[in-house]
Amino acid sequence: MKLWKKTLIAFVVLLILVIIQARDPDIKGPFRGILGNFVNPFVYYTEKSFSFFSDIWSGYINLVNVRRDNDKLKETNGQLVLENSLLHEKVKEYGRVQKLLKFSEYSKLDYETAAVIGRNIKGYLKVIKIDKGSKDGIKRQDPVISYNGLVGMVRDVYSHSADVEVVLSPASNVSVMNSRTRTVGIVHGDGHGKMTVDFYDRLDDVKKGDTMVTSGLGGVYPKGLVVGQVESVTTAETGLFKTMTLKSKVKFYKLENVLVISQ
Repeated sequence: MKLWKKTLIAFVVLLILVIIQARDPDIKGPFRGILGNFVNPFVYYTEKSFSFFSDIWSGYINLVNVRRDNDKLKETNGQLVLENSLLHEKVKEYGRVQKLLKFSEYSKLDYETAAVIGRNIKGYLKVIKIDKGSKDGIKRQDPVISYNGLVGMVRDVYSHSADVEVVLSPASNVSVMNSRTRTVGIVHGDGHGKMTVDFYDRLDDVKKGDTMVTSGLGGVYPKGLVVGQVESVTTAETGLFKTMTLKSKVKFYKLENVLVISQ
């Protein structure tokens, strides 16, 4: 490149720097006078560039720290939610057990509290599993109740657990009595989540809503445990008996705590 071209380019660059310095009074630098007009723009924009990238880096570091703190807060919040949930369940379980204990105080029966740890009540064989067994004094044919009424009877016993056949099972047979008229019958599950009463005197004045309780006959169940309420009554044209459908207030699909009565 010829000398005059280089001189022209240098002159144009210097002129641009002077114009920038003149149009932007905020540009400051360590130099004054004509030298400052040439050098200060370089110093100013260099510092500004460093400041720009420094701010970006600082923002990135702050973002990383905020994200890290946010993750810690999420973890802490998750732990608190879990602890609150566990505490809430403990309080609810305490309430259920207290209801059972209050129920047992009035009945004056020997009992063992137990938690339901398994359910099989959808098929023909309707069974729940409890967390008490022979080590806790549980025996076969021990009645099992909730504060809403009769649950069933212990069928099989293991060291630390037991299987309870619930009254909804078609294989279950319970002697019941109408608490109003004192007429007796036999209850078994109908296989559809309700119970059927057979061998009930057709001449009895049974009504919808009547409460059926255990009769005490047979010596398996104590007398007076609520089994269910009459939902419908069917009387055949011939024969000696009526047939009824009972509905229990026990929520078998949500049962969590029970009392096992010692015989």
